[in-house]
Amino acid sequence: MIARGTEAAPPSPFTPEQQRRFDEGFDWAVGKYPPERRKSALLAVLHLAQDQLGWLSEPAMAYVGARLEIAPVRVREVATFYTMYRLKPVGRHQIGVCNSVSCWAMGSERILHHCEERLGIKTGHTTKDGQFSLEEVACLAACGGAPAVLVNNFTYFENVTPDSMNRLILELAERPGQEMAKAPEPRPTLPIIEKQSFPQATGPEAKTTAAEAGTTEPK
Repeated sequence: MIARGTEAAPPSPFTPEQQRRFDEGFDWAVGKYPPERRKSALLAVLHLAQDQLGWLSEPAMAYVGARLEIAPVRVREVATFYTMYRLKPVGRHQIGVCNSVSCWAMGSERILHHCEERLGIKTGHTTKDGQFSLEEVACLAACGGAPAVLVNNFTYFENVTPDSMNRLILELAERPGQEMAKAPEPRPTLPIIEKQSFPQATGPEAKTTAAEAGTTEPK
């Protein structure tokens, strides 16, 4: 058993350049609080990690927790509570359509459906080429320019129409966009056992038993 406090620090999920930007933002976020309150920077630091990777992987959350001396499970509790954190890979261009009352009244629902048809995906999904993801987002504080759209967390587009959305998608398609962190490889699955007499182990010690004949002795 590993004694508490002696676990190895999780490796960084960032490239050297991403690490440099993360460290700069980390120092700024933590510096806003007294030393004994540095854990209060968790929300901001999670945003920093997401900005670099595109989403929050398990290694990224564990790394953030280690930097702030917060247990990984506590970090994940926060990340899963707030909808602005993404817990699965997204496209290089993340399109968020505002669903606030003002935007809805000015036609944001129509814009969202138009994006689904134009991109060939449903809200919450990513195109097969990994170029675009589509989501509904909470109020973007752009009621005066409703309906509003947010692209890649930082760029606002206001007074959006289906035609202007078409032009935006075409423009974004010509840009490389941000490379997102890859998802982990799926766990290997065991082969399906079609008959009880088939061996259930996969190593050299696997043996077939005559279960169908009413015995568990090896054949």
